[in-house]
Amino acid sequence: MSDVVSRRDAASAAAMVWDGPKLAEAFALAAAWLDHHHERVNALNVFPVPDGDTGTNMALTMRSALEAAADPAPSAGDVAAKIAYGALMGARGNSGVILSQIFRGFAGAIQARDEIDGEDLARALTGAQTMAYKAVMRPVEGTMLTVIRGAAERAAVAAQRTPSLITILHEAVLGAQKALDSTPELLDILRQAGVIDAGGQGVVLILDGLEKYANGESVAFADEGSSGAVGANMAFLDQVDALHGEDAFGYCTNFMVFGSGMDFDRCRDDIAAMGQSAVIVGDERILKVHIHTLDPGSVLAYAVTLGDLDQIKIDNMSKQTEALSTQRSEAARSASPPPGNLAVVAVAAGDGIADALTTMGSTAIVRGGQTMNPSTEDLLGAVEAQPVDKVIVLPNNKNIVLTANQIASLTEKQVRVVPTTSIPQALAALAVFNAEHSIDENASNMTRALTTIQTVELTHAVRDVVLNGVCVSSGQTIGLLDDELIAAGDSLTDVATTAITRIDRDDAELVSVFTGKDASDDDTATMRGILTDAFPDAEVEVHDGGQPH
Repeated sequence: MSDVVSRRDAASAAAMVWDGPKLAEAFALAAAWLDHHHERVNALNVFPVPDGDTGTNMALTMRSALEAAADPAPSAGDVAAKIAYGALMGARGNSGVILSQIFRGFAGAIQARDEIDGEDLARALTGAQTMAYKAVMRPVEGTMLTVIRGAAERAAVAAQRTPSLITILHEAVLGAQKALDSTPELLDILRQAGVIDAGGQGVVLILDGLEKYANGESVAFADEGSSGAVGANMAFLDQVDALHGEDAFGYCTNFMVFGSGMDFDRCRDDIAAMGQSAVIVGDERILKVHIHTLDPGSVLAYAVTLGDLDQIKIDNMSKQTEALSTQRSEAARSASPPPGNLAVVAVAAGDGIADALTTMGSTAIVRGGQTMNPSTEDLLGAVEAQPVDKVIVLPNNKNIVLTANQIASLTEKQVRVVPTTSIPQALAALAVFNAEHSIDENASNMTRALTTIQTVELTHAVRDVVLNGVCVSSGQTIGLLDDELIAAGDSLTDVATTAITRIDRDDAELVSVFTGKDASDDDTATMRGILTDAFPDAEVEVHDGGQPH
């Protein structure tokens, strides 16, 4: 339930325009609204497996976008460009990458505008739609693409009648919601799972947040699992202890003020003038402050005149920067250069899996995988850290492939992505890697090797569902073959046996098992026995993978 604290009068609403700071504030509220509901978005997972991270990925992508615009320029076009760049660098998962392209198209359409009205917004949404569709090689309807198109088309029609920013935003939200409701009709897998598209729900929440800002609403998160009636982006900023940007010197100062009758706009302006990268949210009762300052004492001395202080946290960014620089220098000195002129960057969750990939030839590991997709910036940093100018990337998860594909356009190095969607595929690819061959020859050979691998995953269902003719109850063991749900039941033995019968076993030479961090010794022994019986002519090897889920 959301409580409306204030609403703009009709006259001011009709004449409304957003400059750079207002656009940044609008996106901050939208980010907060999305973040507050990110678990609701996560729950819209088609498969009943613990990888429903669309809401988390979109919220983290929005966080990165806001960090890039933490010191907003006067121009709306400039702020939009910063938001687009920050979203791209922080994009996580397919949903995050597509969201970054939505922002890129949005920014491109208003790049020359100091202020935007409703007509500009409609044009920006059309640009967002166009860029989002271009970002996907084979666009599929029933996804977040459909939702941004619904918003853009309805906004464009409204813009023919009125330049009102509020009216056009409202129409965009209605168009997006209608498109979202249609996604199960357009994508059969959603209909089977009984859910709407998760990424599309995220888009609706972002647009809804923008509309709330336009209406002058400060939303209190009452009765929705949040503690206390805090301003709309409080929940979001609770996760952002340090938005350090480029001004990495001085003190990162965070605190809350609890008072009554505070003049929010005046207090925000007064505090913001005391430093840089200020993010200040709240209302007349509560302020949450993040600011970089050389004199945190003065900031706190002012704040205490407003009310009671709490959750004070001050970090010395100068020392943090010095420590980080030392760590990077030590890492650079200890890193051994890859053989030949090629490096391989691989994504992995779990120490055992990371060790296996390194043993097979990966020169760098980026931590991540199911439920913890690395960002574009994480992958780019690993690529840039390699002491060679040709790098192959193994994403090892279907939700990281699109993120990895962004790297080549962000670096001067030659980068090729081998679209691995599992760890077994990565091992097969590394088995044919030859550092003395060209990057293109390696990428081609490694990609062909993926067709020789079949991957079975065993995990636990996180919700009830009927999918692909398989009836699943929450808590049951489930089996997936190459990302397709094929078995469910109460017995690990039964589920594993069913899954294995679906594998083409005639030419199998090697069966590798990577046990998760929660797998018991009994489970592992059971799996070894099942596989030895099923593959009498193949070698069965078991490794402690340490991966979650």
